[in-house]
Amino acid sequence: MNIKLPALLIIISVSVLQASLGEPATIYGIRPNLTLIAVYAFAVMGGEGRGILYGAIGGLVDDCLSGGMTGVFLSGYAITGFLAGRIGKRVFNVGEAANFTGIFVLSMIQGVYTAVMFNTFVEGYDLMGGIWRFALPSAACNAVVGTLILWLFKKRIARRVPWLKTIRHIKVHLQP
Repeated sequence: MNIKLPALLIIISVSVLQASLGEPATIYGIRPNLTLIAVYAFAVMGGEGRGILYGAIGGLVDDCLSGGMTGVFLSGYAITGFLAGRIGKRVFNVGEAANFTGIFVLSMIQGVYTAVMFNTFVEGYDLMGGIWRFALPSAACNAVVGTLILWLFKKRIARRVPWLKTIRHIKVHLQP
């Protein structure tokens, strides 16, 4: 498996940037998870093997910088990276609506996974409250910001991923 060093450096840099921004980047306690968005983008381009690695690296950095339970973000982002890489080529990276849906669904899976882990290991943690208060709004925020970021870089991404040009080309010709 050929790992791309620039992708790893971008994921690590985004994680550090996100941690350093802190409170100014939050709206009612919710902020876009730029690390998850970067993992999604690189996993869709690289496949499930790289997706697991990118997710694990991003999650490890987030675990180290968050000061919370070790391994929660590492495993959650690895799952997200695997799923994005596995089904991303066929489903998610076709257009903006597909990216919105993909980021929302995978962010929601990661948020629910995190809430379940906290419910399991932290006494008194409200599972449904955590999902409704944090996972769902965070997934919506990630989907909006992630779709915007991917839209801004779509020409650069299309140059790096040859099958993306073909899919977008086919999509345009199939519309009446």
